[in-house]
Amino acid sequence: MSGHLRNRRRAVEIMLDVLRDERATTIFGNPGSTEMPLMDALVDAGDFRYVLGLQEATAVAMADGYALKTARPAFVNLHAAGGLGNAMGVLVASKASETPLVVTAGQQDTRHLFTDPWLSGDLVSLARPIAKWTAEVRRGADLGPALRRAFAIARTPPQGPVFLSLPMDVLEEEVESGVPPHSAMPPPAPAGGTNELAKLLAAHDPARVVVMIGDDVPAEAASGALALAHAGGFTVHGTQVTSRAAFPADDPCWGGMLKPDFAAIRQRLEDVEAVLLIGSRAFVAYAYRDVQPIPEGTRFYHVAASPEAIGREFAADFAVTGDLAATLTALAATLYPIVDRKRAEARLASLAEEKAQHTADIRGKIEAGFDRHPLLPDAAVLCVLDALPPNTLIANDSAATFGPVQEIMRTEPGLYFFARGGVLGCSMPAAVGAALAHEGPVACFVGDGGAMYSPQALWSAAHYKTRTIFFVFNNTRYNVLMNVAKDLGTKNAVAGRFLGMDLIEPAVDFQALAKSMGVPSCRVEGPQEIAEATKTALQRKGPTLIEIPIA
Repeated sequence: MSGHLRNRRRAVEIMLDVLRDERATTIFGNPGSTEMPLMDALVDAGDFRYVLGLQEATAVAMADGYALKTARPAFVNLHAAGGLGNAMGVLVASKASETPLVVTAGQQDTRHLFTDPWLSGDLVSLARPIAKWTAEVRRGADLGPALRRAFAIARTPPQGPVFLSLPMDVLEEEVESGVPPHSAMPPPAPAGGTNELAKLLAAHDPARVVVMIGDDVPAEAASGALALAHAGGFTVHGTQVTSRAAFPADDPCWGGMLKPDFAAIRQRLEDVEAVLLIGSRAFVAYAYRDVQPIPEGTRFYHVAASPEAIGREFAADFAVTGDLAATLTALAATLYPIVDRKRAEARLASLAEEKAQHTADIRGKIEAGFDRHPLLPDAAVLCVLDALPPNTLIANDSAATFGPVQEIMRTEPGLYFFARGGVLGCSMPAAVGAALAHEGPVACFVGDGGAMYSPQALWSAAHYKTRTIFFVFNNTRYNVLMNVAKDLGTKNAVAGRFLGMDLIEPAVDFQALAKSMGVPSCRVEGPQEIAEATKTALQRKGPTLIEIPIA
């Protein structure tokens, strides 16, 4: 009997063993009293790193950036119903981005939950709208298996957040010391049907085939997408609001991001014979348009990681599902020898010439405004892009990047992420989280409005000395909203009185804000100043905030 007792440990210790085995020894959180069993267990767990966010939304967004960069589920621990409530906005964004997260929150002691004690709540119901799977663990023996299931569900396409409610007394229960085994995942394999799809693609004029990259395509699939585009001589587009990049922006086949406007997308696809969608979705609309983005009669082919994606946007004339990296590689290898190589190579050469000329034209138009003060958004963004080294990771949620400059934006696989869910401010903490997993510098592109949603990220960046440069493009207003009002002809726009859209009286003092969080900062205006400030920031072993006023 005594030997049996010695083989028993607290459930929270089993929890840490599962996290170790899942390579999730970085924990993002904001602790409270219901999380004390976990915090106490971490005291003697020197192989874990606890990353503190000063607000729960900041903690989740840091985890989101970390998960996107590492391409595996990140672990988050929140505090009770109030903490989960604070995090909900960012979790909406994580769901939209299909970011794999295992989110937990401390629950009150089960022995008096019936009496509705302070800090208790129906956490499972609160989390259900934003999670793939939710559960409350009621026995210590179930904690290990529940965590294993949570990680498996989070990483299975379509990826996304899962949620576990963890009562504090359950974490303290003594259970059998064994760690539940990790299920072996099947090796990546190409989807069936790639031979048939290759024949269908080869039958089209390459100049009239467009490949669309969905926003859930992982960086590991980029080489297959690149090989496919070069095998066929196809133009590749992405969506402006992509959560992650999966195609190199400097490649001749890259045709740029399409705006979230069905009318604009249809205009681009008007003369196309076939569209191949890679991933779950790429046809994203913002303002409503009574128009279909794909013209009638256009063939629609689909390659996705999950059957759930097929038919989500449009009925497919032919579809395959399977591991995207393996499938795209196999599809490219099959396509290469069956297409007219001379025609494909001529198409690639033509695309390279067109891209070089288009890039030069865009740069010339933007650079013509370098003498303007304040700079136009495109000029400010271009100055920053030119000052950053190639290994810079960009975390973006700034509308300043939506103009012509997006045609020449640096969007490289594994080095570009966007707050796909439209939740302002996500990029600041996401940049901090990504910096914890990235060898080089991280640049955060954020507007002045968005920066006020999660300024707590500055403290975490300073505390953990991340190489993060926060570029705040400041026009002292919610300019995107004003532009929408103008496009729709609303009363605000007609009257020239944009209610609730100006950030003046008082203007936000970003230098003082950064200083209060321990982050060096500066305000710069011209191309030379931007270049010099960025150079200084890149040499710093820690974060910097660079404010750039824009028109």
